[in-house]
Order: sequence, then C-alpha cells, then structure tokens
Amino acid sequence: MDLAQMTGWLAAAAAIIAMLQKSDLRLKQGLIIHTVLYGIHFALLGLPTAVVSCVIALARITLSIYTRSLLCAAALIIISAAMALALSRSTVDILPLTASVVLTLSLFRFDGIKLRLGLLAGSILWLIHNVYVQSWGGICLETCFCLSTLWGLWTMVREQNEKPKKEICL
Repeated sequence: MDLAQMTGWLAAAAAIIAMLQKSDLRLKQGLIIHTVLYGIHFALLGLPTAVVSCVIALARITLSIYTRSLLCAAALIIISAAMALALSRSTVDILPLTASVVLTLSLFRFDGIKLRLGLLAGSILWLIHNVYVQSWGGICLETCFCLSTLWGLWTMVREQNEKPKKEICL
C-alpha cells in the first residue's frame, strides 16, 4: 500500500474515532486530525481542489471550537459557495455545497445530539454524492461516518435516558 492510500485509511480511522466521542470538544479535535490527514491524502494524490476543500473544512472545524458566531459561519459558507460555483461541472456538485452549509451551521450553532444530527445529515449528503459519482472510497468513508455517528448518538441518548429523573415532591 502506498503512502497516499495509507494516509487515506488513517484519515478514515480518525473520522470514525472522532464520531464515537461523547465530548463535543474531543469530537471536533478528532475531526481536525481527520481533516489534516485527508488533506495530506489528497495532496499525495495530486488533487489540489480537494486539498483546498480540506483547508476550508479545517478552518471551519477549528474556528467552531472558539466561536459560535453566525458572521464567521456565514463567511465560511460564502467561501464554500464561491469555491463550489467556480469548480462545479454538474448539478450533482450542489450536494457537497449543501453538505458544507449543513456542516458549517451544525458546527457553529449546535452541540450534543443536535450537533451530531447535523454531522449525520452532512454525511448523508456526501454519501449520496459519492454513490452518484461512484467514489468507492468515499462511499466507504461516509458509510462508516454515518454508522459511527449513529452509534455515538445511540449511546448518548441511552445515557441520557438512564440518568435518574428528579422527583418532584408536593
């Protein structure tokens, strides 16, 4: 296995581990590691557009740790939209743009279960895109991403339901 593919598999593993985290901060830190590895993977494959996409995603995730600003989210959405419009070749290219908007809003505005539902929605949009363009690695990654997100959601909801309820005495 060459270095580019090995880095891609490490990126996928980092994404899965990230999505299993219950802490929002650890989730975002894991996604940073995933995005850096994914960017290196694309650079080694000679795909500069994908590298730029990873740089934008890296900025989005990193900034979302420090701010929940709608202005910052809007700026990143505008940058993503400009990139998508400049690079789009077909209508299916709207799916990654829509995923970017969903992911940006989720990272900047939500936490806990809502954050993970937004990440799941973004992954589903990417999965549909990857099925359409027959990106087998992308299909594998997004499927694992969706499954690990669902598992993380399930464990969070289960733990939330197991917490003792406070009784109200009248």
